[in-house]
Amino acid sequence: MPLAKQFIKNAKNIHFKSIHTSCHSFAPVPLTYTAYSTPELNKNSPLVIVHGLFGQKQNWNSVGKALHKKLEAPVYAVDVRNHGNSPHTDTMTYAEMAEDLVEFIDKIKEETKKKRVNVLGHSMGGKIVMRMAIDSKWSDRIEKLIVEDVSPKGYSRRHVEFRELIKTMREVNLSRTRQQVLKDLEEAIPELSMRQFILTNLQQSPKNPGVMEWKVNINTIDAHVEELLGYTLPVGSYRGPTLFLHGAKSGYVPDSHKPDIKCLFPQVQFDAIPDAGHWVHADKPQLFIDSVYKFLKV
Repeated sequence: MPLAKQFIKNAKNIHFKSIHTSCHSFAPVPLTYTAYSTPELNKNSPLVIVHGLFGQKQNWNSVGKALHKKLEAPVYAVDVRNHGNSPHTDTMTYAEMAEDLVEFIDKIKEETKKKRVNVLGHSMGGKIVMRMAIDSKWSDRIEKLIVEDVSPKGYSRRHVEFRELIKTMREVNLSRTRQQVLKDLEEAIPELSMRQFILTNLQQSPKNPGVMEWKVNINTIDAHVEELLGYTLPVGSYRGPTLFLHGAKSGYVPDSHKPDIKCLFPQVQFDAIPDAGHWVHADKPQLFIDSVYKFLKV
């Protein structure tokens, strides 16, 4: 998405060091992130973006830069645990991932001197920000909440197809070129855009030159895939302004789920983006940006 090229130079990218050791601790882990931040534009509350399963912070580069300029606010895209450059851990419950996010937000609040931040989560990231928002010990950090194309209810049968995807990722020959790996995944993942998305998780192995490896922690994701996809939010509520922004062609936020959403988020509003599927920010980036801007600027 070639958005906002005119101000790429203004985006300040900040990364924590990559940590790929396996962590047994249940304590929060430090999340790596990219910040889109320039002093002259950092006038309003920060926006923190949380990606979905198999996503990472770099997927948000174009949209993050555009939102930074349009909102006149610092924008932070994080890698959740076991994704991107964030630490690998043996567990990844939604409560743990929400705590990771809380620790990150506290750091951002201290740096920016802002009392609250806006949070936006896509898919799995949407469940992470919802889990944070409905907990009274965490919710006062949030000014406004945006959930992209996911429901607080579980998706009972989706784990079957994701297990097949994980199996394919395990079995593919990573000593081949990226283009060859893309071709090797074709039978299991017919949709080109999905294969390209999965391949953003490939990196050169530091230990084996000429061989690639997956950045995501496949073992932990595999062990938790039922919970990640089937998770339903516990009892609670977030009474701040909330936007459920979803793709009109997606089906992840059906009308039958809206009564439950309204119970958990009494100030909710819905925005269905025409001709968009599950990845609204990729399918219709400008409509997505306009919707986020309208909600946060009111």
